[in-house]
Amino acid sequence: MGEEAAGVDAVRIAWARIAAGQSEVALVGAAHNGERKEMLMLYECGGFNLKTDFASVWSRGSGGFALGSGGVFLVLESKMHAERRGAKPFARLVNVVSGHSSRSVPGGVENVLKGLWASLEVTDHTTAIYTAATGAADATAEEAAFLSSHGDVPVRAVGSSFGHLNEAQFALALALGSLSLSRGALVLLPIHPAERLRST
Repeated sequence: MGEEAAGVDAVRIAWARIAAGQSEVALVGAAHNGERKEMLMLYECGGFNLKTDFASVWSRGSGGFALGSGGVFLVLESKMHAERRGAKPFARLVNVVSGHSSRSVPGGVENVLKGLWASLEVTDHTTAIYTAATGAADATAEEAAFLSSHGDVPVRAVGSSFGHLNEAQFALALALGSLSLSRGALVLLPIHPAERLRST
């Protein structure tokens, strides 16, 4: 289903089946080995690999992403199923939205993000964003511009601490967001520059 989109679709499909009463529980996730030589070569051919010292995805200058290695798997289940087995949920998933932008059109990424944000109908002022931004220069710059327009929302970039896990990246962001909700505090990750300006 295509790298990162496959991870999003796995969660979306599992959530939709449970919400529709077709399933009670699902295990979703993925694993990625960032040291596979053919993957490094593939991304190098596209000019996506990070070639400078590792830094936050927001401060990589000419850009590039650092592939990470890891596996992330989540248990999604109905409230009734969780209660029957005595499980305490970390969070409640109410929607999964995704989109695709043309990277060849300037502003494409930012416009898709604006549409996704609008479709979420965010009204809660305790909102936070865990982003899977890669650090690839153009796309990350557009995402940073979008996030700066929502400067009151805390942002954490999972790629700054874990690298880029491709198919597992969305599940990782979702897991960290769920942990934050269960603890009542954001997971400690490097913060977005707009948030850093607010905190100084």
